[in-house]
Amino acid sequence: MDVAKYAVGPESYDNLSRHQVSEFFSANTSCTLEQCNDLAAKLLGGPVSATPIQEGGSYTVEAEGAIQVVQFRSRPLDIAQFEQIQQIYRNFVPRCQYHDTLASLHVYLWDRVPEPAFCRIRRHMFKLNIGMEERLEQAVEDCAKFFALGWTNRPASQPQAPGLQDQYAAILDKLSPTLPQSLQSTLAKVNKNLHLIFRPDFPMVLQPSDLYEMNVHVNESTGHITGIMDWRGDFVAPFGLSLGGAEIFLGVRTSTEWFFHPSHVEMRQHFWSTLYSEIGEVSDLDKQSIEIARVMGLFLRHSFEQTNKSAVYLERLILDVEHA
Repeated sequence: MDVAKYAVGPESYDNLSRHQVSEFFSANTSCTLEQCNDLAAKLLGGPVSATPIQEGGSYTVEAEGAIQVVQFRSRPLDIAQFEQIQQIYRNFVPRCQYHDTLASLHVYLWDRVPEPAFCRIRRHMFKLNIGMEERLEQAVEDCAKFFALGWTNRPASQPQAPGLQDQYAAILDKLSPTLPQSLQSTLAKVNKNLHLIFRPDFPMVLQPSDLYEMNVHVNESTGHITGIMDWRGDFVAPFGLSLGGAEIFLGVRTSTEWFFHPSHVEMRQHFWSTLYSEIGEVSDLDKQSIEIARVMGLFLRHSFEQTNKSAVYLERLILDVEHA
């Protein structure tokens, strides 16, 4: 099945970015787009333009040949926490430094991440030919290596997330009446084993909540991930809770369905073998715990969709994957 036809093209993301820029300056009237561009041009040494992909709550610009980009944010970044993220995820995360304020906006200089966001090339990379499949598999491998860093580079002292287990249990209880019978046994299994991911010896790690196709940059010629952007939603949670983000390389989500790449089973196996190879020796209990965390993450990510969409997405990402 050719799933490339279901992938949204770059023109749609261009429209989204223009809308986000307009919304940003409508919400932040203390300075204008022109004032931001003038400051950025001085910092980067030449005329600037908006980057192809924007984030909500910020405005980012680039200049031809510049090795940095300038970002204006309505809310400040937690630089100390971001430095922890860099220590964990290393070259996957661009460096960032605070510059100053412009009226009410906070100004940051980021290392420019080379290559386009995956969303802009996904349609091309999902084409059914051997070369593209090899590049897609490379992206899957790099994604596994990225997640593995959360395990191998976790701090010596565990970060705390008090009340999180009770919060997750409450979400599962609230979600249960909205799900079809086919998902009830999986939800019950996660609820029953939730304690496994809160064991004292199971890692709590700082991880991204928004590993979307707009945030991951990929070299179209090689498939290598060149950087991961937009860390404003990072959070402390049991390892594996964000593993569902790897699905962006394994299929395409539409407004009503989820379509898997024809080789998603083999690529999924490659993801797990790479992850465990990078992590090193992992007990069966830890593997079970990682799977519980992964599914819990899927419930969290999709439980707030419209009910019919939530059921479809979760059935594809949990039941279809289990039976593949």
